[in-house]
Amino acid sequence: MVFSFFKKSTDKVEERMPPLRGSPIVSAVVSRPPAQVSPAQTPAVDDGLDTTINTCYGIEVFEETDPYSEIAEHAAILFANGQYDVARSTLESVIQNNADQGAVKLWLMLFDLLRVRNDRNAFDALGLDFASICELSPPSWREGAESAPNKEKPRTAAGVVILQGAVTGNDAVFEELLQALGKGEPRTLDMGRLAGIDSEASGRLAKILHQARLRDLAWGLGSGTETLAKRFSARLIAGQTRDENMWLLVLELFQFLGREALFEEKAVDYAITFEVSPPAWEPPRTKPAVKEEEKPPAFGEVLLDTPLVSTLEGEILQGRLDAIACQLIPGEECRLDFSRVQRMDFVSAGALATLLKEANCKQITIVHPNRMLAELLRVMGIDKIATIELAKY
Repeated sequence: MVFSFFKKSTDKVEERMPPLRGSPIVSAVVSRPPAQVSPAQTPAVDDGLDTTINTCYGIEVFEETDPYSEIAEHAAILFANGQYDVARSTLESVIQNNADQGAVKLWLMLFDLLRVRNDRNAFDALGLDFASICELSPPSWREGAESAPNKEKPRTAAGVVILQGAVTGNDAVFEELLQALGKGEPRTLDMGRLAGIDSEASGRLAKILHQARLRDLAWGLGSGTETLAKRFSARLIAGQTRDENMWLLVLELFQFLGREALFEEKAVDYAITFEVSPPAWEPPRTKPAVKEEEKPPAFGEVLLDTPLVSTLEGEILQGRLDAIACQLIPGEECRLDFSRVQRMDFVSAGALATLLKEANCKQITIVHPNRMLAELLRVMGIDKIATIELAKY
């Protein structure tokens, strides 16, 4: 008698996950040939699972990527390149009628984009859609970095000039100082609120202070200046030929403050670094006019308990990170306030990643970047170097 044997189908089985709403899924297929394993070769493991199918069939495994993550990255890069409208339409095309949990991140990115662009009407309309579709409370309106009013200049006593925030070479404060210098008027420089200063501004301030000192003008420095000068000095390493203007500013500040020992030590480092004769100490003609409201802390005690907060504003473009670099002191904690930063371009984000890696800080925290910028920082791997604190929406 002849028996018929039924042949098992060896057709490949496809295992697919249902697509998420709002965006197609791109699947990568990995095909494995049927495994030829004899019963004797199979380890005896009683796990309660029937694994015989794996020895008879080839299984196609589909490794699915998160489409929302890819869209977020794409929108963030467009935004960094200044392509606001394209970034906006990219997000809008995906979140339309989309309540998926993964899409909520894109909704929040779009809210921040509209804040930055100061589009209140579109923001409010998006809030209604968000509440209706996602059944969540929408973010509240806050002034974006672009629409935020200019900082009011603090009221000060006559003759006091305040340097605050991140000072650049074209800051209006230099015109005020030059006018006072030309007229020989007394001035007190309050640098306690200074968060950072770029190379051009360092050079201009060093020259102005030098001229005021040579002319024996009644110029003074506010409290906290020595602490600031020591912080700047700690960033300058002998043998590293970069930012000569900052070297000159530090030397001028120590000279202006009457700190001869600190001046001499840094002057030798300057001479070694730039292969020039060291600057000479010039005894002050009059007692340094330093306004000391309180005794400054010793160098080893400077702000060790409270991390320095550097506030930045507007756009950070073309790798101009001087205002950040001067705040990254090795061994210390640093908090960079990005709450008023509108945009950072791709070049600057890459430069920031390199800068933070080389900073050797104890801990770095980037505070409240908008979500478009936060996604760019993640793309550049900065979230692996620094802690990113997002604002509650």
